[in-house]
Amino acid sequence: MSARILKAAMSIALYIGLNPALQRRIDLNKLAVGSVNRAESSSSGIGGKGQGAYVAALQLYAADQEDADLSAMTVPELCMFLGTGREGDALAEFLMSRAGLGPVTDVASVCLPKLWIRVASSCRICTTLVDSETGDATEIVEPSGKVSQNEWEALLAALETSKSEVTALGVLGSTPPGVPKDGYAKVLQCACTSKTKVLVDSVVDVFGTLRTAARCVHAGDDDSMSKSGGVLLKLNAREILKLTDQELVGSDSQVAANPDKVATACLALAAKVAEGGNPSVDFICWTDGPFPGGALAVRSGRRWRLERSQELRAPVISPIGAGDSTSAGTLHAWSRGGYCTSPGDSDADLCAVESFRFGLAVGAASCLTGENALFDMSDVWAIYNAIVVTELLS
Repeated sequence: MSARILKAAMSIALYIGLNPALQRRIDLNKLAVGSVNRAESSSSGIGGKGQGAYVAALQLYAADQEDADLSAMTVPELCMFLGTGREGDALAEFLMSRAGLGPVTDVASVCLPKLWIRVASSCRICTTLVDSETGDATEIVEPSGKVSQNEWEALLAALETSKSEVTALGVLGSTPPGVPKDGYAKVLQCACTSKTKVLVDSVVDVFGTLRTAARCVHAGDDDSMSKSGGVLLKLNAREILKLTDQELVGSDSQVAANPDKVATACLALAAKVAEGGNPSVDFICWTDGPFPGGALAVRSGRRWRLERSQELRAPVISPIGAGDSTSAGTLHAWSRGGYCTSPGDSDADLCAVESFRFGLAVGAASCLTGENALFDMSDVWAIYNAIVVTELLS
């Protein structure tokens, strides 16, 4: 399935994925470490957190095109560095095909989207080894090539031209060598306004990134939630705990994080962002593998648990890309008002939580396919309806 892009874009949902990859998937009957492993099948596709989120957003956008209210829609766009060589060409071909801009047989002969900055270094490869017996996936991530100063400045200049159209912005994943430590902050300064809803799914200079996002969205506001913009941090529970110098021992799929400790860590993160009188993040949402997720509205102090009440319709085929899909689903729904259960609901907290609920459904649905960040919308809505949202007493 590929998305059909409307030419008359009302606004842009921009996905920042500075560290793309060509994804290789290898299916094994049983992974045996230290032995020769013969693959049952192998395939190539799209890798990188921003790229996975973009692919998910394209599908959500395509599903929304039947909606009569097209003025509420945000067209997904991707900002990235695109490496040279056959790996970079292959990634571009996959992405352009998915966006409805292909098929492409010769990348050098086509005009790439303006926010795809071609760089001299090669595109990295990420390899996923899938154990068919257990369903476990092992990810092998190659190092990224270095970005030059001229290439970095070209990306910032391209972002400046899109600033007025960006109403939703996702900051996702790692950055390649050559991007400065405060690179995401500089990206936000170029692309973000007070009308932008910003979702951060990255731990790269996370406090600096969030402070800049909050300043861009809220600086000068008498009421920080009075405008249409907002800042939402979406990480997994272990990442949040690690940012507050806490470690959770045990497998992600077998050991759940203590939700009270995660919530306390979220408040500590928000307080650190607000140091020096800086505006803070509005919402923090977290996933915890197969266990319930959580959400915290920083200003009101309200907190929720989000838990699936039913098993998935089929066994998990691959969890790779589920986090990217969750981010895309959350940002997509948030930019459309959160799919709130009550039409016209003005409760900004509940709209953000409902958006995260939708994001969790998209992420879970993507686990039922073998390709990163692909899903069936019937699965998304079935899972969404089975997610119970419970507000917890403070």
